Amino acid sequence: MANIMKSYTPLRLLLILFVGVAFAYNQSTPIFEASDEAWHYGVVREIASGRGLPTQQTGEITTYRQEGSQPPFYYLIGAGLISWIDDFDSLSRYSYNPFGQIGVPGTTTNVNMFRHTNLEEFPLTGVAMAVHLLRWFSILLGCGTVALTYFVAKALFPGQVTLPILAASFTAFNPMFVFISASVNNDNGVWFLASLIIYTLILIVNLDNNALLIPSWFPSKLLQRQFAPWLLGLLIGLAILTKLSALLLMPVVVIYLIWRKQHSRNWLQSFREGLIIASCVLVLTGWWFYRNLILYDEFLGTNMMAEIYGFVRTGPPTWDELILEWRGWWYSLWGIFGAFNIIPGRWFIATINGLVLIAVSGGIVSIVRRYLSGVNIKKIHITHILAGSFILFTLVGNVYWSLNQHASQGRLAIIAVTVFSTYLAAGMISLFGQQLQKLFSIAVVIVLLIVSLLMVKLYIAPSYNIPKYIAYEEIPADMIVSGATFNKEIELVGYSVLNNTITTDDSLQVTLYWRGKSYIDSDYNLAINVYGYGMENISKLDTWPGGGLLPTAEWEPDVIYPDTYVLPILSSSEAPTIMRMGLSFWDDDLSDSLPISVNDVTIESLLLDLGRLIPAHEQNYIPEVKDGSVFASGAKLLGYSIAEHEAPEISFTLYWHAESTITNDLTVFVHMIDSSGDIVAQADGPPSHGYWPTSEWELGIVVSDHHNLDHDIDISRETYTIVIGLYDPVSGLRVPAYSSTGFEWDNWAVPIHTIGISAQ
Repeated sequence: MANIMKSYTPLRLLLILFVGVAFAYNQSTPIFEASDEAWHYGVVREIASGRGLPTQQTGEITTYRQEGSQPPFYYLIGAGLISWIDDFDSLSRYSYNPFGQIGVPGTTTNVNMFRHTNLEEFPLTGVAMAVHLLRWFSILLGCGTVALTYFVAKALFPGQVTLPILAASFTAFNPMFVFISASVNNDNGVWFLASLIIYTLILIVNLDNNALLIPSWFPSKLLQRQFAPWLLGLLIGLAILTKLSALLLMPVVVIYLIWRKQHSRNWLQSFREGLIIASCVLVLTGWWFYRNLILYDEFLGTNMMAEIYGFVRTGPPTWDELILEWRGWWYSLWGIFGAFNIIPGRWFIATINGLVLIAVSGGIVSIVRRYLSGVNIKKIHITHILAGSFILFTLVGNVYWSLNQHASQGRLAIIAVTVFSTYLAAGMISLFGQQLQKLFSIAVVIVLLIVSLLMVKLYIAPSYNIPKYIAYEEIPADMIVSGATFNKEIELVGYSVLNNTITTDDSLQVTLYWRGKSYIDSDYNLAINVYGYGMENISKLDTWPGGGLLPTAEWEPDVIYPDTYVLPILSSSEAPTIMRMGLSFWDDDLSDSLPISVNDVTIESLLLDLGRLIPAHEQNYIPEVKDGSVFASGAKLLGYSIAEHEAPEISFTLYWHAESTITNDLTVFVHMIDSSGDIVAQADGPPSHGYWPTSEWELGIVVSDHHNLDHDIDISRETYTIVIGLYDPVSGLRVPAYSSTGFEWDNWAVPIHTIGISAQ
């Protein structure tokens, strides 16, 4: 017995590590922020409150949404666990984040689905206590699934020393498995029961083959022929009553019964066992299917679930959609967190792909090696047929569900986690000899552990970090002072921009410094708009402050809250241009924003200078007429194109280039002069209508500067010349201008077009 217990020391250590990692995931994920956790808790809450099982109605918004269509076993246990907690039924303080980016992987703001408060912190009470208690129950189920992976691997590959612990590690440190295990989700129940069923089937087969390698304390009598079908029926019935995906186990059981018939050569005995299993399943689940039939006119209730879920396919998916969904499926098998919106960096999936590639390569090498050694690879042991068929049926079930729903979630395949973890481990160690297997397995376990912890450190926890307030003396020196006040409640102390020159394929990082002048009763909504050329809206964000995590009603007065945003810029934005940011708050109606004042003077809107936006790629402007005139300020007129040549409007574009830094903002003059040199029409103004002043011009970037010259001159009587140039708007002095050959232009005005008699 001592040797047996010692042999399980690595498993006990692994379970301790798994619990530690799972608690890290639990602590870093606010309640209801795990995938569908709010709706799963809604079902538990409904039962625990004495209102019975949920009844679904289309068009009705409930606290349990589509999860109210799920079988109830997990929820019944959960209801018993939380029924003693005071206030478990009160959800009034858990309001939805109206800007939550649900199902948007990689979002940098509004990751949170719900509004969170310090009432969720320790000591736990009410709903927070209930949710964490259910999470701890789920972690316990996860421990069972990890342990069963170990035992399944040991049963499928007897004699292997390192394989079971490596297989169990693939389960224990699969970030997606840990994430769901640390949440309220009936997946945890069906994963455990499905793993137990597969393990039970393998043990029954091994018992029949006199190959059962289990300690004497195991209740082996339950696996004997007279009890085994009852046990299987009980487990399968409970699994189906936990989640309908357990139905995928039924064809596996059919394969087992066929094998049993072939093995015992007693079809009557196999039929009897199948009848017992089916009867147990029917007794345990029949009432549930009958209830669905009465309420929804269908046995499974999946049509009602799909209708409430609201993402039913209206037609077959395209190849592009399938490729995109395959990527999503693969990611969600290993790690997409939050409300399907926190996605790890590419290094993560590259690491996973590398490990899987090693495992698959090892499996192929092992098969080829066995074939070349003369082993008949067609004679696969029945236990491997059962395990492999479960993976196959699981994948087929995933495909079927995905073809009917926009819900290609790889985590749905984790029901077979014990089996595919076992085969991943088997493929890996098959590449090495006995001496290297242990070292390699230890290395892989360490990698998996570190990767699973890095998911918390780098992605999950930072996504829910609430901005901390700072004191006035902690305000950075580069902050631009604002002093604008919204509704006399919120002061924008100032703002800072990380990089005041960005390109059209960049994002803009800006930090706003807020101060609540007193306690605020409402959760005001913040609108951030970035404007470019011609006040084009090149980036927009509606949010609660703090990227959704710091609603104004939670602010402490007279402290500074730094509020940082990374705003992606519209790639098609016209550039170069200066950028401005508009800020506003509103309560219920976006069109009814809070009044803004600066120094107690009410203003219509608040616009803040942000910096420069330049093209990401070289712009190949080709002037209709090349010029080359240079100005003493450092500007060069590359050329121009004229669109409209005559009355009543002459439309043309000037193409400028800065050959050296221009220190001041110059104005472009556009004059129409007659043969005497008198000005008969003019259209002066800053280049690019003021959106790209000369002091901002970047060396090497061509400036496209459009102008319109309106006139009502009768050009049939005389010849007129259009001249352009630059002048200082403060002093009124023109900038000296020279032709490309060095000739000084008269009056420092460059002639670009002639209209009238001689021009015809």
